[in-house]
Amino acid sequence: MKNQHETLLEEYHKSRKSDITIDQFTYILKIYPSLLVCMSDGKLDKEEWDGVLNISKGLALLYLDQMPNTNAERVESLFRTEFRYLLENIDKWEKKFLNTLKSYLEEHPDDREFVYEAMYLFANAADGISADEQRTIDKLSSRLVLEY
Repeated sequence: MKNQHETLLEEYHKSRKSDITIDQFTYILKIYPSLLVCMSDGKLDKEEWDGVLNISKGLALLYLDQMPNTNAERVESLFRTEFRYLLENIDKWEKKFLNTLKSYLEEHPDDREFVYEAMYLFANAADGISADEQRTIDKLSSRLVLEY
């Protein structure tokens, strides 16, 4: 039986032709709230996009540690492309991603800290944390049942 994030990945593949794997998708799922924090004021600042690019690079390196025979630039590009797509399609995916992430975190509680800290990392990308970003972090933390 498939878990909820495998089912969401199937839906994602149907909607968007992508060769993203379940492991890559899981990383994206855990970063998703951070993308919402970036967009909390309705726009993506250059510093916030730079943060997304840095996270793409960092996730590619993390992924390569587990899959050493993978092309680094290709994985980084894949993460960057998917993040951009998700930022441009928040209305379509927000509810599905957050519901799936909540379920995922119930099964993987050790990942809660990563999700929480990533939101603050993204929020700090441009001149500190704005009131909009803090409200979004608080709302997402409550919805995802993150201890803070």
